[in-house]
Amino acid sequence: MSSLVVTSSRNPDAHWRTDAPAWAERLGTRAVPRRDRSLATLAADEQVGGVLVIARQQQPVYYEPARGVEYSFHPSMAKTRIHNLTVGRGDPMVTAMKLGPGDDVLDCTLGRGSDAIVASWIVGEAGQVVGTERVVVLAALAAHGLATYEIRPHDVAAAMRRIEVHRADYHDVLSESADGSFDVVYFDPIFAQPLEASPAMVPLRALADDQPVDVGALEQARRVARRAVVVKQRRGSNYWQGLPFAVEIVAGGNSRIEYGVIKPSSPAPG
Repeated sequence: MSSLVVTSSRNPDAHWRTDAPAWAERLGTRAVPRRDRSLATLAADEQVGGVLVIARQQQPVYYEPARGVEYSFHPSMAKTRIHNLTVGRGDPMVTAMKLGPGDDVLDCTLGRGSDAIVASWIVGEAGQVVGTERVVVLAALAAHGLATYEIRPHDVAAAMRRIEVHRADYHDVLSESADGSFDVVYFDPIFAQPLEASPAMVPLRALADDQPVDVGALEQARRVARRAVVVKQRRGSNYWQGLPFAVEIVAGGNSRIEYGVIKPSSPAPG
């Protein structure tokens, strides 16, 4: 039994016949006609937990009726953060990464891709941002959204289009990556205690992998990184306690988040 199916809005247009099978193939599932059913009824009829609703001219929306989850792609605060960078206000993540044009970044926990967008804007066309996401539906929606979401100014849209998305477990990606493959390896795991109950974060928390980044993954990341491994946490987190390597904490002003910077196992020369 599939965990989700693809369907349309109540009034599908002609593109449904081509778009739905494409999405179903992408997600490894099937497309089913809506037939004026509520999403709860459709999920029960099809014996699935989730329903992806696609409609022309808008981002697909994923629902889990039984849990009250509604999720779609949105770049979140990326545009505001990029504006802050353009006017000299800085960004703690960029500071922690010591990020600059031409850098290569592996974002192991892509989610909506907000951090990856900021990183992509900084590294520019000469750099590279690769994002991995283990949860199939999150990876698919991120890949589609980053490629199609309409946003201004042009440089923000261009930064989104440059991000390379992989549906994969970061443990596998790290273990298969060569030594020193990226300047920075980045983790933004789901916090054990949420910062806020915003409409954006509630469904993401419900769907995302909530496991903390384990020491084995950090060790692999240290091998893959040339400059640093950076981990995002709630400010004052006890996550850093007991890690078998030194962590430099970077936080900005009154921000409720902080970034732990861990040196690579074999730093790049110079």
